[in-house]
Amino acid sequence: MSNLNKFLAILIFGFLMSGCSGVMPATTGESTSQHDTGLSPKSEIPDDFIPKDIQIASIGDSLTKGVGDETKQGGYTSLLEKKLIQEKDVKSVTIQNFGVKGHKTTDLLKRLQIEEVQQGIADADIIIITIGGNDIMKIVKDNLFDLSLHVFQNEQEKYEVRLEKVLENIRNYNSDAEIVLVGLYNPFGWFIDLSTEINTIVDNWNEGSQNILSNFERTKFVMLDDVFSQSSDNLLADDEFHPNAKGYEIMSERIFETIINE
Repeated sequence: MSNLNKFLAILIFGFLMSGCSGVMPATTGESTSQHDTGLSPKSEIPDDFIPKDIQIASIGDSLTKGVGDETKQGGYTSLLEKKLIQEKDVKSVTIQNFGVKGHKTTDLLKRLQIEEVQQGIADADIIIITIGGNDIMKIVKDNLFDLSLHVFQNEQEKYEVRLEKVLENIRNYNSDAEIVLVGLYNPFGWFIDLSTEINTIVDNWNEGSQNILSNFERTKFVMLDDVFSQSSDNLLADDEFHPNAKGYEIMSERIFETIINE
């Protein structure tokens, strides 16, 4: 046999042997997956694996503005930012404050027509609203010598219509963000002899607000009246209307708990 033929025979024999080895069955009972990787299947990536950047738009009245905070730190907003940034799944917190002292629902509806406010709402992941206290205060001032539950009931119906329009406008600008409405508390008992009735009025307005809120998806309500009415500590500023620094601390804690709890 020539050298060339010998070389071809060896080459063909080697090719056949290598082909057979690829189809030989495994001779042991061990799992092939253990030999391949030695790794267990991957679990789902947790939600907090990638830190989030949170955008918040705060709108409404003087409680959003932080009036009454003797520390001048901005009321609940700065405190809320500090609480959120400590969460392991939060990378950064940006809060745009669009609060205006004295604003009622009528004023808020007008403010929602401002382009800057609309853009802030559109960019937000969370929208926090404080409104209604000045609506009640206006009723008290306008009817100081003729206050009755009937007067407040009539005005509550109008308030709820305006509140629903506020929420509709917000949803038009942002369909996905979580909306957080902060409830009312009773600061009025100190200057009128209707403390029990005012408590009832605040309860009714809070209940009505929650009913309106329930018509919209991704909304939450923050109850404040219980802590302001039951606390033995002074939670009001010198004006006996707005929260003081301690009041805002409790307010920020309630908002924080509402945001993080599903």
